[in-house]
Amino acid sequence: MEYISFDLETTGLYPIRDRIIEIGAVRFSDNKILGKLETFVNPGMPIPPELTANVHGISDEMVANAPAERDAVEKFLKFIGNTPLIAHNITFDIGFVSAVVCQHKMKTPKNILIDSCELSRSYIKGVANHKLTTLAEYLQIKEPTAHRAMADSLVVMKLFLACLKQMPPDITPEGIAQHIGQLISFGDYIFGDVELLPEQSILQEAAKGNLDVEIEYKNNNGDLSRRWLSPFTLFIFKGRPYLVAYCHQSTEMRQFRIDRIVNIYSKRPTKKKSDYQNIRESE
Repeated sequence: MEYISFDLETTGLYPIRDRIIEIGAVRFSDNKILGKLETFVNPGMPIPPELTANVHGISDEMVANAPAERDAVEKFLKFIGNTPLIAHNITFDIGFVSAVVCQHKMKTPKNILIDSCELSRSYIKGVANHKLTTLAEYLQIKEPTAHRAMADSLVVMKLFLACLKQMPPDITPEGIAQHIGQLISFGDYIFGDVELLPEQSILQEAAKGNLDVEIEYKNNNGDLSRRWLSPFTLFIFKGRPYLVAYCHQSTEMRQFRIDRIVNIYSKRPTKKKSDYQNIRESE
């Protein structure tokens, strides 16, 4: 069975406002790499210098002669075909690809999507957190440049294969997605305007990058907890609105069902520079 692991680097957190600057993807079957796609992307906007210095190291000069975002995504879509896709915190990457697909009226891909972060929660125990760098160190996966698209794609591939060894040999991509509570595709996501109740409207402001928020959240077991969040996008999944945010308690990117947010208590300005670095370090 073939899979494709992939990763994006971007100018920021928000698919509507920010742009892709690098795409990396690896087609593989078992331990054999069958093909690679690696390209810089010209975002048509400056790359924030703090991201160049502290996160991915990609500068304006490096992307100056790269293909435009539309052309790069078209190349990516041609490379992936209908192959199941794997990424770490996959909603982040899918948000950017979906934004380009919607903006340029491209055909919506039908690939099965597997989140290697959620997968690792089921199969990799005894780690401090499920950041990609933490898991790579735990599994002794060595790639030279973290937070670069191809290097992270290779780490995701090896992480997935480590988890796959613990699954039944005949498991399908659909079975993997179902096992971790996911059976998702590009078409299940709608990015853009999300209608919320009036008392939830602060989440839309926060998702534009202006605010952090403190919420009371009810989990799957009905337990309540208070959390400080740095939201970065809202989306609709199979008709239900979700918030994707960096959770300061767990120090990881998480997604929250908006109908399970019981209260929104307070807000404060977002520390933009540190937020992006922390969120990308959670991948």
